[in-house]
Amino acid sequence: MSCHCGCGNELNNVRNKIAELEKDGKSAELAALYAGAAVLQFESGGELNDIVAEFNKAEVILIDLLAENEDVEIRRALGNVYLQRAVAYNDYDDYEAALESYGDAVKTLKPLDDAGDGEAKYDIAGIKLNRGTIKHEIGGFEEAKTDFDEAFTAFRAVEKISELDTRYFMAKVSVAQGHLFRDMVEPIDKVVDAYNRAMRLFVELIEGGDLTLERELANALIGRCNAYYEEYKEGEFESEEKHSAKIEDVLLDIRRAIGILQRIVDEGDESDSAKADLFYPVSTEGSILFDLERFEEAKSVYDGIIKNFSEFAEEEDPVLLNHYASAHESRGACFMHLDDQKSALGDFDESIKLAGKIQSPSFDLEDDERFLFLPSLATYYANRANCYAALGQLDKAREDGNYGLELVKSLKENIGEEADIFIEIFEQMLEQWK
Repeated sequence: MSCHCGCGNELNNVRNKIAELEKDGKSAELAALYAGAAVLQFESGGELNDIVAEFNKAEVILIDLLAENEDVEIRRALGNVYLQRAVAYNDYDDYEAALESYGDAVKTLKPLDDAGDGEAKYDIAGIKLNRGTIKHEIGGFEEAKTDFDEAFTAFRAVEKISELDTRYFMAKVSVAQGHLFRDMVEPIDKVVDAYNRAMRLFVELIEGGDLTLERELANALIGRCNAYYEEYKEGEFESEEKHSAKIEDVLLDIRRAIGILQRIVDEGDESDSAKADLFYPVSTEGSILFDLERFEEAKSVYDGIIKNFSEFAEEEDPVLLNHYASAHESRGACFMHLDDQKSALGDFDESIKLAGKIQSPSFDLEDDERFLFLPSLATYYANRANCYAALGQLDKAREDGNYGLELVKSLKENIGEEADIFIEIFEQMLEQWK
């Protein structure tokens, strides 16, 4: 991300003001300018070290001022510096530093919260939502649960002591809790209750005219869909009728979410993020239909993905490109189940071609990042090998099988047991084709 001229000019103006104020010594205004310079660099994609250095200058000044005179606004400014610095660390994937800075923000603002300051309580609730999200992502489930619980309680308390409407953030916390409860394998009712609470809050806000929340509502629907689907696969039902009804709930939720996201795109938001938001739930619908062995319906979904998201074949984001490659692989698998091996072969060829691009020098990835996508490529080779075998082209099947086997052997040090599973699959395949 490069800095636009406007941003560069604004940063230069801030630096000029900093140079003037530095002559007069430390002041809250100077600290605010340092923090402002950090934010401008962050927004323009600057180097993390440079961004943090500016925040640190602001921090030093505010700590000194606070030591001289306990002042509410100085304390609030210092808490905000810690908060903004944490956001920068998080955006640059330095989670440990982000958590530390969020912790500093909470400790700094806590005296204001204890004194009944609604703004401080609001800020701390937001910090705990962000901090809980990081802890969830790195596997600290219990700590994340504590942060989310405290964030929800605080947002609800803010509404009682101020005029702030915190329903949006209570809904965001509820979605985060739903995601966390799923990963903690909590009872399905607890998971669904969290998503339902989020949806009720989002619907209230949407009915009040805030249509920008449609995307958030779709996210809650997708979360509930995934929870329902896990229940469908793992739960015990009194009757086949109730079992079938549950899968209809699953499909209803994912299709409602797709409808919302499609409308957002159709109404003019054709940004990469909007199309990606739509792409993933459509892919989920295809996966569900495939798992249900409704192969014609699944193929139809993947037809639409390959047609409507074709620009993702040129995507520079390796995650998105790999998901698009997976759509070809999944449609190929549908063709295999529908006894159309020739069509399947074309899709498997395309999935290998697209996934192979991620391994090329044109993708500026570190080796450890590249390894993340190699298991997918191995899967695509395994599927194409089986397709060649079904077509009676055993030489090509063996060629793909041997290539895939060598590929996963090279991954053993990086992906451990997953590599052993792949190795066994390829060895069994090659044994059949001797």
